Amino acid sequence: MANPTTSFNLGQQAPVRNFQSERSRFSEFEELLDLRETALLLGMHWKTLETMARTRKIPALKVGKRWRFRVSSLNKWLEHEINSNATNHAALTGQE
Repeated sequence: MANPTTSFNLGQQAPVRNFQSERSRFSEFEELLDLRETALLLGMHWKTLETMARTRKIPALKVGKRWRFRVSSLNKWLEHEINSNATNHAALTGQE
């Protein structure tokens, strides 16, 4: 029995994808931060942030098994927390 051989056409190139144009297509999407990046940004332990995300105390979404955070959602959440009755607005802003 003869061994089958595979022939390759070395003169033919695989199609080249233009990643720049594909990337610009998705530029309207806001980049998501992961758990550790967000924890560093907020100055808290990542495990505390994970608990807050799981109990929906902070805006987060799960992509697969991992938590992700939008900076714009975090900014809105922080503004709401600053303006809420539970937070001492004067102490945080330095205004009376």
